[in-house]
Amino acid sequence: MTDPIASYVHAALALQGYQFDAAQQAAIVLQFSRIEAVAQSFLQLQLPPALDAAPVFRP
Repeated sequence: MTDPIASYVHAALALQGYQFDAAQQAAIVLQFSRIEAVAQSFLQLQLPPALDAAPVFRP
């Protein structure tokens, strides 16, 4: 299995003790792939330095 998302999903399911059939696992991998695609669209944005997090939080 060379797909990192599929590898992660299978490992995470096993570590948590879930037992899904192949079709259910494929659906979970598909959802994680969609989540990753949305996250990638945000990671490509170039934000101005003014939006960077403050170095120290003071309430």
